[in-house]
Amino acid sequence: MRVELPWVDALLSRWGRWAIRCESSALGFATSSILAGGLNGDSFDACLPRGVGDDDNEVVDGAVRKLPACLRETVIQVYQFGQGKSDRDHAATLGISRQALTDYIVRAHRQIAIDISIVPYHNHAQSANRGSCLDRKQPATA
Repeated sequence: MRVELPWVDALLSRWGRWAIRCESSALGFATSSILAGGLNGDSFDACLPRGVGDDDNEVVDGAVRKLPACLRETVIQVYQFGQGKSDRDHAATLGISRQALTDYIVRAHRQIAIDISIVPYHNHAQSANRGSCLDRKQPATA
């Protein structure tokens, strides 16, 4: 599949994993443990990928929610449920052609890039509204 904006693709990949964990009540990203083979010095605490926070995923989630239904459903299929699936499988699941799948992803990437770029940055560390994803609205779903 053609990816025009790799940085949006990376954000959506992280968002997809975050959204699945939120929906399954497994907050945040997977834990790592020295005892479980994590030799990178991580503790038992859950950790986000470097440079990504829950607030970033919430901004992406807001942008996904704003997408038209056909684009939103495509993004959810590809980034939440699409691990290891081919473009042909995604297209068949959505009932669209592979070309339409690619077009929808490109359009979604562009719209998300615009939405993210105009969201004003807030100092979330000082926000009184911080909490887990279960304390807030659930991630976008189809």
